[in-house]
Amino acid sequence: MHLLIDDVQLWDGTGSPAQSKMSVEARDGRIHWVGAASQWQGNRATVRVVDGRARTLIPGLMDCHVHYSSPGGPEWIARFTDPLPEISMRAIELAEASLRSGVTTARDVGAPQGVSIRLARAARAGEIRAPNIRAAGTWIAHQGTYVSFARQFAEADELRNAIRAEIEAGADLIKVALAGWNEGARPKDAPDIPFDKKLLAMAVEEAHKAGFKIACHANDPTSCRIAAHAGVDSLEHGMFLEASDLVAMEKNKTYLVPTMSVWDAMLYYSRVVDWPEARRKRAEDLRQGSRAAVTAAIKAGVKIALG
Repeated sequence: MHLLIDDVQLWDGTGSPAQSKMSVEARDGRIHWVGAASQWQGNRATVRVVDGRARTLIPGLMDCHVHYSSPGGPEWIARFTDPLPEISMRAIELAEASLRSGVTTARDVGAPQGVSIRLARAARAGEIRAPNIRAAGTWIAHQGTYVSFARQFAEADELRNAIRAEIEAGADLIKVALAGWNEGARPKDAPDIPFDKKLLAMAVEEAHKAGFKIACHANDPTSCRIAAHAGVDSLEHGMFLEASDLVAMEKNKTYLVPTMSVWDAMLYYSRVVDWPEARRKRAEDLRQGSRAAVTAAIKAGVKIALG
């Protein structure tokens, strides 16, 4: 396709001020020319012209933490367990909505039954209108923790096999989840977080050895500390990061993906659905923790990726 976006205000994302009366020519999906509208010298009869007046053109957005298989809402976790056809259709709809919102690249960091991998393939094949999706496949978590629809392991060899299985299934990156024991699942004398530093270091080594990045869910103090020091490529959520954690993240070049909008959404649900006061208070504490962590991370030189 030969396209001219004409006479538009252009913001290029470099920190420079927006420029008015600009034109952008694209050929076969790639930018061919950018300049003042008055200087374009092509033939309008042979190009599709989009009137850019009173509009602003920006680079495609990147959303570094999505779950297209769940629509959100006050019962967002339960929606991951809906019937597979419903989850699959929903993922397509949400990916298309994401693209219409200006997101051209997205990192889907967890979906049940490999839905995100199939979604990413369909997007790359041009079968659906969607961003360029980097899919993590299914979460990997220690047995007895996190959610029932994650790929679970009980010992080191099972963790290695889980990572290899995600790679073989077509994942673009690995997603692991650190979490405490589910109610009634904790063995006697077991540590608070069974996915410990040693296991996570092994997971990082296994993923990196295969040439894959590894993202880590961490939303309690112990998980944040383990993940921050393990050399993962990105730490997701991270509301309880302390100064020493941020020093380690900066040294290891670990990105923080703070998912800050989640806590505002939770507070909205708490009002509309009338959550118990304790649950509303937890959401408020998580929001404040997230804001403090991001502020401290920026000061510590930790790179931030938004999603």
